[in-house]
Amino acid sequence: MHDYAVFGHDRASIGRWLGLGAIVISGGIAQLLAMANDLTGLDAFTKVTITTGLIYFALHWLFNKWVWKIPLFEVPDLNGTWEVKSQTLNEDGSTRFDWEAEIGVEQDWKKILLHLKTEKSQSNSYTATLSKRFGPTGGWLLSYSYRNEPELEQSHELNSHKGYCEVEFDKDLKTGRASYFNSAGRRTFGVMDLTRKMK
Repeated sequence: MHDYAVFGHDRASIGRWLGLGAIVISGGIAQLLAMANDLTGLDAFTKVTITTGLIYFALHWLFNKWVWKIPLFEVPDLNGTWEVKSQTLNEDGSTRFDWEAEIGVEQDWKKILLHLKTEKSQSNSYTATLSKRFGPTGGWLLSYSYRNEPELEQSHELNSHKGYCEVEFDKDLKTGRASYFNSAGRRTFGVMDLTRKMK
């Protein structure tokens, strides 16, 4: 997985809120332990140390794993498998050939990886950005760069190459329409239709 950017989403601000939460929670736990010591007379409670750093680590882990998916934070959850039907195009816009693939997306709050697998090759993303699409249709725009490697038995026919893809997802994150182009080894371009597989 690699880092990705979400335009309009301030990760630093969320980090500050997590820090404030860690201070408040650790202070509250310290008060509860002191009250438990007064009530029971057991000094074991005073020997327990809950550090702010430990609370921050726990809050950050929870946020990175699950909390970021809450719609309030406006980060789309693209995790899962997407079926792809694609056409490689000629210069005049006609279809050169059709092909099918699957894209697997692994994502958390800080990192993402897009893995596309066809019958003849595989691609992995190495940069990505997300931006919200405003207006009546809404949705999200995912832009990413990738490296493609042919399967071993196809290496005599296909070259390794790099490429760039932009996917416009609908606001329900169930379908997407993409355009891509390749360079440095395979100069082709085309369009893709993505459909999310049900979990």
